[in-house]
Amino acid sequence: MSTALQQAADEGRMVLSVGGASWISGTRARGFGSLAECLGSLDPSTLVGSASDRPLVGIDDAHLVDAVAGDRLHRLVAAGRLSVLATARQDASAPPGIDKLWVERLVEHIEVAPFDSTALGSVLHARLGGHIDTSTLERLWAATHGNALMLRELVEHALEDESLTCVNGTWVWGGLTERPGKRLSDVIRVGLRDLSHDEHELVHMLAVAEPLEAEIVTSFGLAKAAESLDLRGIISVERTRARVRLRLAIPLSRVVVASRMSDLTAQRLRRQVADALERTGARREDDILRIVSLRMEAGLVPGREQLLTAARTAIRRKDNTLAERLCLLALRDSPSEAETSLFDPVPQSARYGAGLRRVLARVGSDPANATDCVRAALLLGQVLVGKGDHEDAETVLATALDSGVEVPLDEYVVATHARVINMAWSLRRVADAGRVLATAIAAIGPEHAGMLHATRAMIAVLSDQLQSAVDIGDSVLCDESADLPVTQTLLPTVTFARTELGDPAGALALLDRYREVSLDWDTDAMLLANAVSARCSYLLGNLRGAAEELDAIHRDAADRQPVLMQSVLDRARLLRLLGQPEHAVILLRQSLAVETTHEFPATKAWPLAQLAGALAESGRHAEALRTLVEVRSVRSEILSSPIAEDEIEYESALVLAHTGDHSGAVAQAREVVERAGAAGRLVRAVFALHLAARITDGAALRFRDQALLLAARNTGGIVRVIADHVRALADGDGNALTKVSEQFSDMGALPLAAEAAALAVRAHRASGQRRKGREAWAACRELLRGCDSGLPPWTDRESTQERDVAPLTPREREVAALASTGLSNRDIADRLVVSVRTVENHLHRIYHKLGITARSDLGRGLEAVIARTESTPLTAPLQLMRPAGAERVA
Repeated sequence: MSTALQQAADEGRMVLSVGGASWISGTRARGFGSLAECLGSLDPSTLVGSASDRPLVGIDDAHLVDAVAGDRLHRLVAAGRLSVLATARQDASAPPGIDKLWVERLVEHIEVAPFDSTALGSVLHARLGGHIDTSTLERLWAATHGNALMLRELVEHALEDESLTCVNGTWVWGGLTERPGKRLSDVIRVGLRDLSHDEHELVHMLAVAEPLEAEIVTSFGLAKAAESLDLRGIISVERTRARVRLRLAIPLSRVVVASRMSDLTAQRLRRQVADALERTGARREDDILRIVSLRMEAGLVPGREQLLTAARTAIRRKDNTLAERLCLLALRDSPSEAETSLFDPVPQSARYGAGLRRVLARVGSDPANATDCVRAALLLGQVLVGKGDHEDAETVLATALDSGVEVPLDEYVVATHARVINMAWSLRRVADAGRVLATAIAAIGPEHAGMLHATRAMIAVLSDQLQSAVDIGDSVLCDESADLPVTQTLLPTVTFARTELGDPAGALALLDRYREVSLDWDTDAMLLANAVSARCSYLLGNLRGAAEELDAIHRDAADRQPVLMQSVLDRARLLRLLGQPEHAVILLRQSLAVETTHEFPATKAWPLAQLAGALAESGRHAEALRTLVEVRSVRSEILSSPIAEDEIEYESALVLAHTGDHSGAVAQAREVVERAGAAGRLVRAVFALHLAARITDGAALRFRDQALLLAARNTGGIVRVIADHVRALADGDGNALTKVSEQFSDMGALPLAAEAAALAVRAHRASGQRRKGREAWAACRELLRGCDSGLPPWTDRESTQERDVAPLTPREREVAALASTGLSNRDIADRLVVSVRTVENHLHRIYHKLGITARSDLGRGLEAVIARTESTPLTAPLQLMRPAGAERVA
């Protein structure tokens, strides 16, 4: 509001501000403490003239004005003598005169709803003036739920304490690092004033133990307080099937209330909630974890078995910080002062190993105690794998597994699996991992190896030897006696490999064979198998059915954090195919805010690359380019797999295509075709070839990729239609393109259907079939009505003309995108690992090509060149024709 009032004052209007709006400056601006004082100061001679000449009254917290002043304000506005701009709390009652202003339509009533994550990003970009890290966006949204007041106060607080900083042109915030400042706390406390005793008790209980089940709230006699707080918007109600849970509506409230609570009060409330959960029977998987966590925070130390059970749940939920603490507590057995180094929050590898050896040596005389300590150490090693502390994980797992202490076989196998995958994938010691795996299988016997067979399959996938993974699955799963741990670990890996090889039907048949048995699997394994099943469905052409399956997974995992990354990636891909890229952007941003580090084969760069692709499809090209630069930065910091790398390269090619660099896009897509094809990954190879064919004038009569296309047609489903689309594009066959469009439409892939129809228009016009062209264009427009986005830029080539200057190269686009965010030349050079002189040369050429002279014009110039190239092909037809004399494949 202050900005609007200041703008009016700058335009020469008389501005009278009341209350918190009184900081307006200007020769015709005046501030008052109350509305009555403001209205009493008015000179009747100034209350005449046109609407633009009327005094403008700005009122902050209009619900607090007295009734007499409110009535007088209403009369003056109704008489056309004043204009008014006011804010009022939605949950507060305003005086009748204030309410009449909007009821009688004398002023426009605008409800300030919470921002969604997209709007929040736009607001932050306007406030900070630069690119905001994707995880930072989601953390800020999660902390405020889009509440405009809370967002402003949190951002200002974070800027003040320097926890929100600009790093290499990108704003980054890791979350609240300490107790919120006084102003932020006071703003939140104002919203929690005037609470009854029961309401106050429930707010405090939620602050230390949310979410709370409605039945527990009722058991404490706080049901009416919950209803009252819900009406006031202080708490929110979550419903998941038959489960009803309560949370504080503004997550920041939890931090503020907890920080001002007595330690004794917090301990009492935590114990009460833990006891209530235990009385309900701890029916759900995470109830034990909640009970143990609450009792630990209340100063109680649970028994070792409870700690280990809770640690396993924390590991499944990827809450590695809590899991590490639980494991260290389970290892503790009144350690001497010299042994406390083991229980450091972030110990060094050598200290971990030495501490473990001391503990095991001390308890060696007590076999039962030694067994429990080794079990805790094995869990600790798995936690460290999840945290990304791979060297520490190897130290802990090797020490525990080589200790000679017997542990339950299933726990030994799980720990060996974690160690081998950590060695092979994270430490790149594939040969050592193979030896450890072989030794373990020989020690326990192949018939007892259990999930270690899945370990072999995962190493095969890691090595891009998908057929070997399928062969392992065939040899193990053909045995009907394969036990539950084997099937639930091996089946998702094997079926994933089958889908990548182009056999989704075979993978789905294998999943269906174990459908009933999977009901007894643990939740993560069942969700992963369901995600692979949905992937098979969409590859077989049932996009809507696959979307329903993935939505069901999302609902089932609504109270589980984090959701499996692979299901998020498939769900985002489906949303994009169904014409909903904006929904995919929201989903991916939420997933990127979750700290997941070890979900093979996904990496953080993969969903970030998908986000760049979804942004490009949404038309937000500059943001997509900046995200692509972020992808490059993340890729340099993490290990990856060939599968993930090709997915990232595909999305990168898509972004380049949307931003006009068709030659760069084709080159990247062709590289993916070659790599994926050589590894037998048919699906990715065909999708990459499809992209390359779509963004070129593919007029070749015969493709060098005929064998690939033939295999794709034999696969069926959407892969077959994609192969037909490639052929139709190569032949310029309007009838074939129309048929492909209809097939895509039947599947629900509306963007691809619309694109095929648009290209059919061009093909029909080129062959003189105007009527068919008009029919195809009508079909295209109808299909676009079901999409959130329009046609991709490369489809419109009717009005293309040669440009006066050469296009920006991929590196010039990166430099321009980074410079437009405010980075210095030195910062850009460090980010791209080039010299400052190279950056200067790039900028010199960029200025010439964009026709600008100032750095401040880069953002506008970059957007303009992207828009200008949207309809301009930047490459010759893709050279997919077979050499003369080569064998022709029918």
